[in-house]
Amino acid sequence: MTPDLILRYLPLLFPFFFAAMWLGVTTLLGFLSGWFALMEQYPDRDEKPLLQLNWQSGMMGGIGVNMRNILKIGVCPSGLRIGMLRVFGLFCRDFFVPWRDISAAKKDWFFGPMTELRFGKTGMGRLLIYAKTAERLTIAAKGWPEIGNALKESKS
Repeated sequence: MTPDLILRYLPLLFPFFFAAMWLGVTTLLGFLSGWFALMEQYPDRDEKPLLQLNWQSGMMGGIGVNMRNILKIGVCPSGLRIGMLRVFGLFCRDFFVPWRDISAAKKDWFFGPMTELRFGKTGMGRLLIYAKTAERLTIAAKGWPEIGNALKESKS
């Protein structure tokens, strides 16, 4: 291909190149964060949330994939629904973790106090959220016997 031919078709090819790169990067981040494993382990349920928090920030996985303002967290009577804006994870469906499979711990982080939520008996999934967000989740879940001590530990 000659340089003239490349320059001629560049405006037509760039959107396809950009879409392929976006899809590749978001899919890779889905794997690195553990999102796909959590989707498989905890399929979504049709349960109405008591509180829905959109545009939340957090870090997922062992390497801490940053998810700034793309998380959706729903407090339901029997657990937490975690999702993300579709544009940032085309193949990342929402997942639903029952309260019995969630443990929480306070963490001091660069950005201030955080709460680490671990999913599963082996802690297969990890989500680090701001302590204020965890407090809002705790307040919304209060009064439901299914919650156990999952989020109560994160409250000061």
